[in-house]
Amino acid sequence: MKPVRNSVAASDVRRILFVRPRFLGDVCLTLPAVDAALAACPGARAAYVTERPLAALLAGDPRFSEVFTVPARPSIGETVGLIRKLRAFAPDVAFDFFCNPRSAVWTHASGARVRVGYPDKGWRSALYTHHARPRVLSSTAFHAASVAALGWSVPAPLPPPRLVIGDAVRAEARAALRALGVPEPALLVGFHPGARWPTRRWAPERFAELASRLLGSRAEAIALVSAGPGEGEIARAVLASLPEARAKLIEGWPLARFVALQSLCAAFVCGDTGPLHTAVAAGAPTLGMISRNRPAMFFPYPQSDGHQAYTARVECSPCDRDECDDLRCLHRLTVDGAWERLDAMLHRRAM
Repeated sequence: MKPVRNSVAASDVRRILFVRPRFLGDVCLTLPAVDAALAACPGARAAYVTERPLAALLAGDPRFSEVFTVPARPSIGETVGLIRKLRAFAPDVAFDFFCNPRSAVWTHASGARVRVGYPDKGWRSALYTHHARPRVLSSTAFHAASVAALGWSVPAPLPPPRLVIGDAVRAEARAALRALGVPEPALLVGFHPGARWPTRRWAPERFAELASRLLGSRAEAIALVSAGPGEGEIARAVLASLPEARAKLIEGWPLARFVALQSLCAAFVCGDTGPLHTAVAAGAPTLGMISRNRPAMFFPYPQSDGHQAYTARVECSPCDRDECDDLRCLHRLTVDGAWERLDAMLHRRAM
């Protein structure tokens, strides 16, 4: 690795601040960079700033001595309160993994003498002492470039993100499954058909057919169909054609319990949305139904860990469209192709 100008002596760092207010999957994608920074500064205390609904991802995580939370649109008073907490934490180094106007101000106001962000962001970039210049596709490596910008070592290849799941919340997930009538030794496979944007949402009938093939091939399998806020109708459409005793709706669960549930799954199938990344970080072999995006960028997870990306080359992808009248990138992801990958994942896990 080439020497970095203005490198920072890791031995002098006692407190590190990480800033990523949103979104679910994006917080997970920062965690390999967090691990690299903490490995470079053994014994340093760490804090993380994120929006309140996401704080449960990091609750009880021994990597963080503090998790500071903010609402999606903080008031002036809430912003002042956050800055007071950040200054009391007194970070030596602050990483802004988001770089929007709010996060740039928070990072600067934290009082950290070293502040890492991105160039070419107008006035925001002037608030950082160091600029990360990623030259990579992978989203995890993109964030890790901020660590490398300080001259600190970053492992290659980067390991996938990991979330810390406590025994108590995992037991809570098991108890909730029992309440749904799921037998303890069942083979659990998760299906999450919802996604915020149509370009990332595989058809419910295809999820249903895939789940049906699972249930027909393995007598001990239970299909767990999950729904985030506003996704209940999609999940129920998947469940409508599946046997009630072997297919269960997971809706309205607290985030920490849902992630614990993912950790219990032999496999998890999901489109390109937040639960895709929490499944990987929970340790579940994950089948990512990747439509418009490059898997190398937004599903940078190794097959050696049991993960599979299913994507189809189409004439107009990759693209950055959230809505589109031409969804051939999704239509070419067939049930046959998905089942071939899911079946192989389950066989591999059973070996």
